[in-house]
Amino acid sequence: MTKTPTTSLCRYTDTAIFYRDRDLVGDLMQGGGDFVSIMMRHILGRDIPERDVRLMNAILVVMMEHGLTPSAIATRSVYMSAPENLQGAVSAGLLAVGSQFVGTIENNARLLDRLVAVPEAERADLSRAIVRDHKARREHIPGFGHHLHSPDDPRAMKLLEMGEAEGLDSGHIEALRSLGTAVDEAAGRHITINATGATAALLGGMGIPVNLMRGFAVISRAAGLVAHIAEEQQRPSGRHIWQVVDKAIPFEE
Repeated sequence: MTKTPTTSLCRYTDTAIFYRDRDLVGDLMQGGGDFVSIMMRHILGRDIPERDVRLMNAILVVMMEHGLTPSAIATRSVYMSAPENLQGAVSAGLLAVGSQFVGTIENNARLLDRLVAVPEAERADLSRAIVRDHKARREHIPGFGHHLHSPDDPRAMKLLEMGEAEGLDSGHIEALRSLGTAVDEAAGRHITINATGATAALLGGMGIPVNLMRGFAVISRAAGLVAHIAEEQQRPSGRHIWQVVDKAIPFEE
């Protein structure tokens, strides 16, 4: 006999609504927590230490805005075409949160999990092996390099500094630094740790499951994309972007 599915996220009565076991109106709406702490507890199903709330707040702020990236261009383009469909424009931009932009958080986190799983004395050798493997397959190592920031990504450096200052479990941060050393050795020069790499280390140290990490990036980017729509309403650029691309890419048989 098939077991009836259940949920522990929300229930309601005639006079009350509960997020998990907490009263929305009587508790959460009356100072029972800020959005970040309530969001994290709702998603993870556990109490969240104040340290993790502070770090998550910083992460969400960092991931919110990346300029005219593919996700923002997609949102502006769809909004230009269908201004009555704000949510469709935002969702179009969120579809670009993938393995090349923003979603590299989870790709890097999987590598860090491999490193954390071995004794610290073995991490340097495993880091070199990971770099050799990616190089042999001609694949970029997620979490490293940036086309603008050099020699270091200031966002990443600040996030790591905050994680260490907050006393976050240093295993993932140390694993990231070990991998960074191996990346530098293979390149023969310093390659910056970017914001997604630092974010992966902090989320790992906070015990966030890898398969949920991209979800927090989606939450943050949604806010940034709404900002792009707000600007598009006042200073539209979607049509200009379309015209620039149309002129820049010639027809060729």
